[in-house]
Amino acid sequence: GNKLSGEGCLYEVAGVVDPNYAGMDTSVANAIDLGTALQTWINKESADASSSFMCPAAGSGIDEHKKFGQYEAFAGSDEHLTYYHTGNDRMRQDDTANSASTAHMTAVSGSSGKYFAPKGLAGKVGTAQVTDGIPVNAQYPVYIPSAKKTIDFVFEGVRENFSRNKLCGTDACIYSARMIPNATSFSFVEDATDGTGLPYNGLQPIGHVKGPSTTGRPEYLHQPLYVDGDEALYTQQDNSFVERGDGNGIKIYRPKIRSDPGVFTDAATNYQLVDKAHVDEKSDELRSHVDFEVSTGLGARQRMRFGTSYSIWECDPSTNAKCKHAVNSMGGHGCYATTGASIFGGMSTNDKNGLTTLGMDNFTYPCSAANLLTPDVVAGKILPMYWFEESTIHATADEIDILTAFNASYAKSGNTFITVCGLAFLVTFLGMSMLCLCLCFEQKHSFMQSEVVPKKSTSAISSRSSAA
Repeated sequence: GNKLSGEGCLYEVAGVVDPNYAGMDTSVANAIDLGTALQTWINKESADASSSFMCPAAGSGIDEHKKFGQYEAFAGSDEHLTYYHTGNDRMRQDDTANSASTAHMTAVSGSSGKYFAPKGLAGKVGTAQVTDGIPVNAQYPVYIPSAKKTIDFVFEGVRENFSRNKLCGTDACIYSARMIPNATSFSFVEDATDGTGLPYNGLQPIGHVKGPSTTGRPEYLHQPLYVDGDEALYTQQDNSFVERGDGNGIKIYRPKIRSDPGVFTDAATNYQLVDKAHVDEKSDELRSHVDFEVSTGLGARQRMRFGTSYSIWECDPSTNAKCKHAVNSMGGHGCYATTGASIFGGMSTNDKNGLTTLGMDNFTYPCSAANLLTPDVVAGKILPMYWFEESTIHATADEIDILTAFNASYAKSGNTFITVCGLAFLVTFLGMSMLCLCLCFEQKHSFMQSEVVPKKSTSAISSRSSAA
């Protein structure tokens, strides 16, 4: 640090974060945008150790800090069409062709997880760490290419017994912060048009990302096993959206043993029902996380864990004219009876009378767009297919060794500072003690006082004179 208190500013660490610049530069038109980070490095601009950029006020952030390691484009574009907003609570097969749809464009932003806003030196003098492992209080956006979406990562919080997350080099470790996805990253937001949280909190529809919905399928991104999602995701027994009243839903099971669990049956003991309670208990093992060194903002390691689910397209005759062609006028299908009654009621009197005479006045429709093969399978059930883990090591052991060496140097400097201050205090204390001792000694001993000559008595002089 550059202060006697030991709290200094962030300086560049050679070989770790270069000059510690990162950002976006779109000031030059029709040019290849290398980004502020590379351009600054090419121009050999030096860091200003006294600027507010490197020494922000405690608890505050400035615009430059929001640009650390930011994605500036992905797949050649700085924004992507990710959702067709219709106001419905679910994706529909004709969303892309629906004149009422609004195409939602999502801007490319957020980091790769390699650089974050630095906090600078926050360790006190004489401590063995340059930081307390607690990052700047802010949300850290990370770009997820598979969803073309930015997810905010936040500090996991202080652990029990104040144990610290650590990054280890060859021989030593340093404190780090663990960031996890914000619990509301996949939650529905009123008036939002990106589809997040539809049809349940915990999901991000990406069927429109992977291709036109008319040729694709309903696809959803989420955390493994719907971490932080609605409890209804584990049962999905509400079929009111297809106008069906039964409790047809889903169940999710997982093997309880690492070896072959055998053939699945409801009574099999080698399988466990996955519910909200189980996922909440295992959430720390399932969530994505990014670990980074707080003082420099250097991301060291990350594990991105996300899952993908599919469902079958719905075929609502009230919103999709093509679905009207699959009508069963004798109630032979299990869904959309209310819509069927409305459609029947809109027919002419002669047509209605004729169909009623033939017993064909009960209009119902298939429960999914896959009506030829599975007319009774209820569409829209979110079925988890798989979840994956992408592990990335941003900082090698050698790079962490640079930070641990700086850590040791900082601690040594702090100890030297404390020793010097201690000796200075001791010398001052002894000096003051000797001074006080001398003053006290001078007041209590007569030989230290100046000699006083006694005056002769007047009566004695008179007597001597008389005798003479």
